[in-house]
Amino acid sequence: MSALEGTEGTEGTEGTEGIEGTEGTARAANRSADAYALIAHRDGIVGSWSPLGVAWQSAELTVGNQANLGRWDPRIRRFVFESELLSNLRFTIDPASDSATLSVLESAAVAPALTPKALVTMKRPTEATLKQQAVLVNGYADLRADRAREIVAQMSPQYAFWGSVVPLYPARHPRTLELIGVALRLAKYGEMHFKNALAVRRPNEYSPQIQPMIQTPIHGSFPSGHSTEAFTVAHVLMKLVETAPPPPLPPTHAVALTQLRQLLIAQAARIAINRQVAGVHYPVDSMAGQLLGMALADLLAQMCSNAGASVNAWYFDGGVYPGTQNFSGRELFDPALNAPNPLPNFVTALNQVNFMPTAMLPWLWTEAKKEWP
Repeated sequence: MSALEGTEGTEGTEGTEGIEGTEGTARAANRSADAYALIAHRDGIVGSWSPLGVAWQSAELTVGNQANLGRWDPRIRRFVFESELLSNLRFTIDPASDSATLSVLESAAVAPALTPKALVTMKRPTEATLKQQAVLVNGYADLRADRAREIVAQMSPQYAFWGSVVPLYPARHPRTLELIGVALRLAKYGEMHFKNALAVRRPNEYSPQIQPMIQTPIHGSFPSGHSTEAFTVAHVLMKLVETAPPPPLPPTHAVALTQLRQLLIAQAARIAINRQVAGVHYPVDSMAGQLLGMALADLLAQMCSNAGASVNAWYFDGGVYPGTQNFSGRELFDPALNAPNPLPNFVTALNQVNFMPTAMLPWLWTEAKKEWP
């Protein structure tokens, strides 16, 4: 069974159920003690009021200290983290060019004003391309019997699958799981804006012969959300594990990291391709999702840094995407080199975006790194 069995939702450790031990015992005790029992208990032991004058549990907390975050419930911290991320993002639509852009507020070198600068711009695929892509989707249907259990299991966030490559345990990696939850929500915000703006029809709207094996989601097809999220998580985990303070390194450490990258990329690609097998996505959706996921993972990691940062920016031109172009997950990124591949003609590297780090997110990244010695 998976190390993450019992984990539900995309909320990291706060969604975990069934964990026994001290925490579970405390929750059970709180449920069993009703208000009247607690009132009677206090009356029996407190006695007359004797003020201490100081907080008995800790020293006084200081305003704006990152360390304060460790005292709060993860469900409260998520609002702080999401606010920091989303307040730096802008989304614009250009109907004249069939494109949309996710931008980051760039910090100016000589002025205090912040200006949006493109992080990812995507142009919608043409109708002719989508009709050719539907032919590829039809061909993937031959794999449905072999992939059916995977496809159904991957309809919700794929914690069990990620945990099969990178050992993830709720008791050992609570902050890592919390970080994955932040990454998933960032990916969701980015992908849904593009899906809504670019309004690409699903494969079954081009042919009744597609007949998806699962319910087709009722939002746009491009880019693939599963691809975006899987590649976001894969790249976040790669960056996290590789930058964690390591123990004395054996000679095979570099080889192990390369293998880890290869498996995470292969896993993300398989998750994306399974959506094509299911009949709900085109290969172009998966390719665009991979690019968006790479960009968002880079953005999240750099926003968690403690210094000024920059990220790569990209343009995905669906207008020139070949209708016969398939997707393998190896087109855009080389895990052996840990760098983007030579870019295909439908992807262009833009000037990097420079921005200031966030105030609170570095705490989460630092705490998560401590879980990977």
